[in-house]
Amino acid sequence: MPHLTVPSGANLYYKRVGSGPPLLLIMGTGLDHTAWQRQIRAYSPHFECILFDNRGAGKSTAPPGELSVKAMAEDAAGLLDGLGIGGAHVSGLSLGSCIAQELTLARRDLVETLQLHGTWGRGDGYAARKFRAQIKLIETMELRDFYDINVLWFLTPEYMFFSPEKVERRIESILRSAPSREVLAQQYRANLGHDSLDRLGAITAPTLVTVGSFDTAIPPMYGRAVAEAIPGARLVEFAGGGHLHNVEHADEFNAVTLEWMQEHAQS
Repeated sequence: MPHLTVPSGANLYYKRVGSGPPLLLIMGTGLDHTAWQRQIRAYSPHFECILFDNRGAGKSTAPPGELSVKAMAEDAAGLLDGLGIGGAHVSGLSLGSCIAQELTLARRDLVETLQLHGTWGRGDGYAARKFRAQIKLIETMELRDFYDINVLWFLTPEYMFFSPEKVERRIESILRSAPSREVLAQQYRANLGHDSLDRLGAITAPTLVTVGSFDTAIPPMYGRAVAEAIPGARLVEFAGGGHLHNVEHADEFNAVTLEWMQEHAQS
């Protein structure tokens, strides 16, 4: 299994799937690269998908010490540098979108285009209260119990009603690759501390922002604020979509994002 140790000391597990221009996919809090599974089938005939597990998640290890979004962005840059990739399309979901923001701000040379899904530019207001609540839950209960509650934020009522077996399979899948309680709490503290909103105007890469209209993890107002802050950013809202609208609305999500990437890959 391919691993690469980046300058921070994190040992990152990664995969390269497909052919074409490189596309770096950055996943969110507590999740590993397999959460992009529905996208890989659509993207890999057109792009070389570079997937990896963030430090401490999945098959990647974390160096000692507190983590931050900026540190994880340095990991992503170190992975691209280590693989000899001078520029890539970059797509991030949730915490992955915050990492993608910081990657783009720090290393604009590495980012051809930028996609931010279920994103935020500042962990304040509702988001701050939710992140603090999640940290308290992690600190006081077992991970299985935590995810039984946490699923209420990132999946919609309709999905849970019509696909209960998929919900259970998703929880089991998350638990198999979830980071330790300590690292998971650190990731949520990184979510809480993320603050890029006043710097996003410096992003020059073509940017697509997507939100789910029923996202109760990061309500769409946060993604709209990010899109407004990035010059020329395009905003797409998935009606009825939750935080994981890449899963619940996979066909529509894949069509929108693939069309956008192909348009900008040719320009």
